[in-house]
Amino acid sequence: MTDTPSDDEIVLLARQAGLILPAEYVPEMIEAYGHVRRMIGRISAARPHGDEPAHVFVPSVFLPGKE
Repeated sequence: MTDTPSDDEIVLLARQAGLILPAEYVPEMIEAYGHVRRMIGRISAARPHGDEPAHVFVPSVFLPGKE
């Protein structure tokens, strides 16, 4: 797939993900995919995935009586 997928490639990606849409929704999905691609482009790759807060969150710290 190219850096900028064609409309057919976007529809194929959606089908591979199990998303089967009526034809009247396809143009809207293609437009939305462009917005998603721009958002993904804004995510910094400078830090390792292990720095993600979900990976370092320790819920037991918040139990009653913990300081």
